[in-house]
Amino acid sequence: MKRFPLFLLLAAVLCACSSPQRYTVNRSGAQTWLDSCAGVAAVNLTGKWSDATEDSWGDADLMQTGNRVSGNLGMYEVDGTVSGVCVNLALKTDDWYYYSVVAVASRNAIEGYYSREFPPELIKGKSPVFRFQRVTR
Repeated sequence: MKRFPLFLLLAAVLCACSSPQRYTVNRSGAQTWLDSCAGVAAVNLTGKWSDATEDSWGDADLMQTGNRVSGNLGMYEVDGTVSGVCVNLALKTDDWYYYSVVAVASRNAIEGYYSREFPPELIKGKSPVFRFQRVTR
């Protein structure tokens, strides 16, 4: 009986791990979460925002149409929704969502927490802080 070469087994496992199915699950999880959070917006996030945390996200350039938010935040693309003053953002790179953000927005600030989960697993006092200040409208 011939043994299956180990490198072929490893190659098969690696291919399975990067399958398009993983991307579909990641995208649908993020979009389902965002859709469930959408409501009537009471704030407008359109404009440039400056990172006010110690995590070095980079600056953000956001565009809001109705209750939907898009744009860039550092190296991430932003998809998001607003409901009242509550903001929910999904941050992605290369079509993979890496972070979820739950925050509250005022005229000049967005403050909340972020997570690597969809929906986010936020634990008060333990989740990392997400804070941005408005630069321009």
